[in-house]
Amino acid sequence: MPDDVDAMNTTESELLGSADELYARGMAHYRRREWQDARAIFVRLRSVAPERRGVEALLNEVDLFLQLEAMQPDHAEGVQRSVASESESKPVEPVPELQEPLPRSNSPLMTAKRKSPAATLLSLLGLLMIAIVVLYVTGTLDGLLGGQRQERVQILVNQGRAALNVGDYDRAAELFGEALALAPTSEEIKTWYAKAQRYQQLASLYEQAGAEIAAQRWDTALDRLQRILAIDPTYQDTSAKVQFVKSRQALDTRFSEAKAVFDSGDWEETTRLLEPLRDEAPDFRPDEVQQTLFFAYFRIGVDLLASAGDSLDLMAQAIQSLDRALAIFPTDEAALGERRLADLYRQAHLASNQKDWPQAVLALQQIQSARPDYMGGRAVTMLCSAYLSLGDAYYSSRSLEEALQQYRNVLSITGCDHVEAALKEREVNAILYPPTPSPTATRTPTRTPRATSTPTRTPTATATQPPTSQPPPTSPQPLPTR
Repeated sequence: MPDDVDAMNTTESELLGSADELYARGMAHYRRREWQDARAIFVRLRSVAPERRGVEALLNEVDLFLQLEAMQPDHAEGVQRSVASESESKPVEPVPELQEPLPRSNSPLMTAKRKSPAATLLSLLGLLMIAIVVLYVTGTLDGLLGGQRQERVQILVNQGRAALNVGDYDRAAELFGEALALAPTSEEIKTWYAKAQRYQQLASLYEQAGAEIAAQRWDTALDRLQRILAIDPTYQDTSAKVQFVKSRQALDTRFSEAKAVFDSGDWEETTRLLEPLRDEAPDFRPDEVQQTLFFAYFRIGVDLLASAGDSLDLMAQAIQSLDRALAIFPTDEAALGERRLADLYRQAHLASNQKDWPQAVLALQQIQSARPDYMGGRAVTMLCSAYLSLGDAYYSSRSLEEALQQYRNVLSITGCDHVEAALKEREVNAILYPPTPSPTATRTPTRTPRATSTPTRTPTATATQPPTSQPPPTSPQPLPTR
């Protein structure tokens, strides 16, 4: 049938648009059994997208339906002619006589019955029954019903094949099942029905496997996929999904090993196992992997600082590990706080090594303000030494007021060794504030009765001892921060 004749009932606007739009329009006509319109759309789709799969199969199905549609009127007329000829050629069996004689036609009662609608209906039913008996006896009824049944079976098979082509396996199984009920001995229909059921099962297993993969239940997903391969090794991308699931199972095993090492407290080994896993599969359990790595780097940094002592290299490694933790979670307050204190502690050590006591005091004051017991109290001990050394430096440069203040800073901190600072504080304080001598009362000399008067000496005043108690020192003031 020419394509231009098929397109007579289809508007030109329906033949425009993308391949997907044409496919959707064609299927809409197909479902409404508008075979001419559906065929015109599918012909246009074949010219627009010749590489699209399934179009030729749809065109074949539509052509079959068009042929059946064209055949139906002639077939019905032929069946009627066959019934008539067979009725004439075969004698009709006589109808058994009634036991009682029928009333005469001119009887008023018979006339009334003939005019009754019920009588008319009974007469028509009787004639219909006689016709059915005649058709059955002559075999025409079986031929008529068989032809109609065969036409119905063929339509169901064609529709089922079309449903298979578009992937509607449930509909295909339903149609083939109905056809098999009409033709239970047809091996062809049995084959189609089994195929539809097989694809039904495959589609269900494939959908289940997708859900298991999304939930990261790899063992169950692999079981579903392997069942698909056992039925049809070429079904869709099942083989690729099997490889994907197996790779995820391997990653799961590696992650479980890393978690066991992490739980044992081996932070270095944890990072050695998880770093390549994260790089190879960044989408694999990203939250769990990142959190485990963050905590491992954090603990490495803290532990390195605790064991660093005076080693600047270990302090630098600790800061580097804390930086790696912050690279994972940049806003984590605990990591930020530890990183800041570690950097101040390293600065204090560098300044102390260079005898830059003001800078050392500045860094250690910030540590004491944030965490007085930092590094198990070593930071406080360093601050006491830095205050004392700074006081000595001021003393050497004759800046006695500043020196006095540093010694008093040492005395104000609990946990410092106050003995040396107290001696130096007393010494500088005596220099700055020497004791003032107080006058003492002298005796008035008395005359002795002698012949001659002897001059008496007036004793000179002597300095008094300094007071045993001095006014309390003022509250120590911290050095100004830079």
